[in-house]
Amino acid sequence: MAYVSSMPDEVNGYKLHERIGSGGMGEVYKAYNPSLHRWAAIKILHQEVHAERFRNEAYIQASVAHPNIARLYEFSKIGNRDCIVMEYVEGESLDDMQRRKGKLTAEETRNIISQLASALSYLHKKEIIHRDIKPQNIKVQPDGVVKMLDFGIAKHKLSPKLTQAGFVVGTMEYLAPEQLANNPELKSDIWALGVLCYELVTGYLPFESASMPGLQDKIRNGSFTDPEILVPDIPSNLCNIIDKCLRVNPSSRASANEITGLLAVKQGKKKLDDTGFNLQKFIEKQKLWLAAGVGIIALILLAALFKGNNNTPKTIKDKTEQTGNEQQNDVQPDDLIQENHGLLISTPGIDDAYLIFPNGEKKPLPYQIKGKNGDSYELTIHADGYIDKKVQVEISPRRRGFEYNLEKSGN
Repeated sequence: MAYVSSMPDEVNGYKLHERIGSGGMGEVYKAYNPSLHRWAAIKILHQEVHAERFRNEAYIQASVAHPNIARLYEFSKIGNRDCIVMEYVEGESLDDMQRRKGKLTAEETRNIISQLASALSYLHKKEIIHRDIKPQNIKVQPDGVVKMLDFGIAKHKLSPKLTQAGFVVGTMEYLAPEQLANNPELKSDIWALGVLCYELVTGYLPFESASMPGLQDKIRNGSFTDPEILVPDIPSNLCNIIDKCLRVNPSSRASANEITGLLAVKQGKKKLDDTGFNLQKFIEKQKLWLAAGVGIIALILLAALFKGNNNTPKTIKDKTEQTGNEQQNDVQPDDLIQENHGLLISTPGIDDAYLIFPNGEKKPLPYQIKGKNGDSYELTIHADGYIDKKVQVEISPRRRGFEYNLEKSGN
């Protein structure tokens, strides 16, 4: 089924000005209603096969009202296509903010996570799972207010079953272990919030791998680098939040309310014991000395290894190709700025899918696109018996790959 590319001039009194986004179900336009003196974002369905999921998105977003969630104004049709008219949110997406800053300050992170926790607490009380908490779906307005966007794959207990068995929905780097088994629950959003908190304050994703199976293994095992190693002065309450969110067993994770409580705790000065000895500071120093000692031993071993190896890898790309695995601690910030990166595109469960580049070149999936940080590609994913999927991907050291699900064509 082909994409509908024609843009209408007006939707229910809203004059369309420009396209501001495109997703799996529809295209999003910025529009203005002169009678209401109001700007809006209008999502227009471009594939009828997604109509039921599109209506589910409208139903869920219409049922919520929270200062940190974009409002839905109305659900209507233009011709034979469904439209969602929603609040237009000024500001910068978290994805763009991270790209610009690298990482956020502890105070900026606390402010964002606090507002998102408030929104999730509200949603979870209504038994709604967002299922797609990630930087691209969050905007920060000029006044600092955070808005949660895109309820395209959100789920309510009364939502119809819209995902085929064996398919996983969501963005892999933010998926909780139970989502890999296609068993999402409310605490899955908490895991994603923990991933986001880690990413904002450190500048890196907690779970990364050069291969999709490797990434999934790390998620299932909850294996990630201690954020204190990357940011030694990270506040203890942010460390606690990351720890309590990124627990493999959902029942062990914090609730959104508990996260709000942790953020409310002020980070006071560490207390001294009766002798004036700062035990906490001593323990932290011992940790640093131990880490330094381990680092020195590792350097000695690596030097000995490289000395006896005439084929010393020169770049991150070379290391990945020779070992088949990327070790997170081997990659330093300077490397990430200078080296090329790979982005693995895959379609799990579909063996004959391939990518079509704008110049017509075709590559069988899975396929790794390589480029520099910020490089962007517009691609089409094709497989016989499935609807073509247009995607736009951007090379980033914070993301190693994307998995895409295709809808059957019904032919």
